[in-house]
This record gives sequence, structure tokens and C-alpha cells, in this order.
Amino acid sequence: MRRLLAGLLVATVWSSFTLAQEQDRSLERISIALQQPAPIVGGTALPDTSAAPIKFGIISFVQPTLPGEMVRVSLPIGELVSRAFKGVAAARQRRQEAAARRDVEAALKAFADAAKSR
Repeated sequence: MRRLLAGLLVATVWSSFTLAQEQDRSLERISIALQQPAPIVGGTALPDTSAAPIKFGIISFVQPTLPGEMVRVSLPIGELVSRAFKGVAAARQRRQEAAARRDVEAALKAFADAAKSR
């Protein structure tokens, strides 16, 4: 039983020692790889991002900026929300003006009727 425990202890210590050495080697490989410049793979270059976006209604197709992108779509959410709120405010003002106009016409009609009946 003691031999089994001693063998188990030696195996555990030995495996942890070799595991630590392997981790050190992998860290060395990673640090060496980080120090070397990255190789250029293929001949792909990023597209020119200074080109103007193509507009299609409210959607704008913008040049891709990251490798692997094919299409980048831009949707002006802030402009759309602002336009909606401005439309609601304009409709409210039109309704208020129409109601005020009706009130003034009714008051003038009542004044004219009161003046005729005298």
C-alpha cells in the first residue's frame, strides 16, 4: 500500500513538473511569435474608405472597413427619430391653429349675431 501511495505521489509531482515546463515552452513560443512581424497573407488590401457612400432611399451603402466585410449598411436612426418627432409636433400645431381659428370664427359669428339682434 505504501508503495502504491509513493508511486502515486511521484507520478503527481513528476506530471506537475513536466506540465510546468510545457507551459513555459508555450509561453516562450508565444512571446517569440509576438516579437516577429506578422506575415502578409495573400494580396488582399483594404478598400479605399474615402469614397462617398451610395444612397438608396434612407439607407446608405458605405465602403467596408474590416477584412472579410462585403457590404456595410448605414441607417440614420437619429435623423429618422428626429424627423418623426418634428412631424408629430407640426401636426399638433396645425390642429391647435385650426381649433383656434374655429373658436375665433364662432366668437365673431356670436358677436355679429348679437349686434344684429339689437
